[in-house]
Amino acid sequence: MKPFQKVIAGVMAILLIASVAVGCTPISMGKEWSYKYSDDVLKEDFDIGVYIYSLYSAYNQAKTYAEKVDGYSTDKSFMDLEITDDDGKKAKAETWIKEKAEKDTLNIMSVDYLYNKLGATSDEAAVEQSNTQLKTIWEQGPYASYGYYQPVKDEVEKFGVSYESFAVAAGRSYGSGEYVVKLDALFGKLYRKGGTEEVSDKELTEFFTKNYTNYSYIPVKLYEEKTGDDENTTSVKFSDSKIKKIKAQLETYAGDITSGTMTFADASKAAQDKYSVTESDVVTDKAEFTDSIKDSNEDISKALNKLDEGKAKLITVGEDGDSPMAYVVVKNDIKDAVKDNIKNDANRESVLAKYKTDDFNDYIEKNADEMKKSKSFSKNEGVINSYNPSMFFEPVEPTTATGESSDDSGDAE
Repeated sequence: MKPFQKVIAGVMAILLIASVAVGCTPISMGKEWSYKYSDDVLKEDFDIGVYIYSLYSAYNQAKTYAEKVDGYSTDKSFMDLEITDDDGKKAKAETWIKEKAEKDTLNIMSVDYLYNKLGATSDEAAVEQSNTQLKTIWEQGPYASYGYYQPVKDEVEKFGVSYESFAVAAGRSYGSGEYVVKLDALFGKLYRKGGTEEVSDKELTEFFTKNYTNYSYIPVKLYEEKTGDDENTTSVKFSDSKIKKIKAQLETYAGDITSGTMTFADASKAAQDKYSVTESDVVTDKAEFTDSIKDSNEDISKALNKLDEGKAKLITVGEDGDSPMAYVVVKNDIKDAVKDNIKNDANRESVLAKYKTDDFNDYIEKNADEMKKSKSFSKNEGVINSYNPSMFFEPVEPTTATGESSDDSGDAE
């Protein structure tokens, strides 16, 4: 796997990233076009299926926002609800969906344009491999490797999305297909070594030291797991006296690490010998984007924010519940992690993606806006407007807190 293919999964996270009766839904299998662009750099037109898939994707994203709004109900369309997206933008759901669908479709066109304009190239084997992955998602679903089959074609083909349209529109959603390989090549043409906006090791090091945290921690359970006669496993919190004793010992480790009388490795070994801690449980010298730590473990993030480099602290999480945890957290010198994260090619790609993803997305979107204003651009308004996001709505009877239908009449049909 090429370095950026690993990055692109993260970038999708960073970048990136239901129907009425079919007889009532306008259907097209690629006979109509949605957007066209033609000049000396790019000659491209998207069939309506590309737009329909973008509309479908935007609908599902808007639904996650609508579910947080008062007045949302599974048995009613949410098209008229005002939603708030991740950027804080408020809009009527239907309007937001249509704008997002157009934006996503034109961004695909923008990538193709910039790819050609900058003379980027892709490895044919990588394209073939990525297209094979996307074909599997279309035919079997994104979780087929886990034994869960939900073919995407069963969800969208009935609305007029062919595999060819899906292959154009869905790459960014699933991190597969030719689009993703082009995205990789375009990113490299800009920011990797030799790129038009090459990021130097010095520049990347400055970003890394300011925005990453190097840390280690030893996790210790303050509970045990017991299996009952019914073979169900439950968590049972240790007694207060036992928890107090464990915490006192861990406090000693933290103090000794801070004073320099004990290394983290020695503290880790001691905890493994004394408590139910395995070597794989221990996190050692992990340099991570600071905001990502906050998203994944807010308690550890808060502790790290208050620690000076080289210092350790004991924190406990979930003491009011059945499965509390204790962590001996150490904040390491971020400069010690520079070599492994800037000189190592694979790790460098990850840092580079964190550094330049926002700029990269802005670059693509700005170019899409410019293309839209060009005389070379055409939009098939009549056909596009014949597709409304409400066509994806499928009413579901609301349920009560116990999972039963809110209709308790008990009448059978």
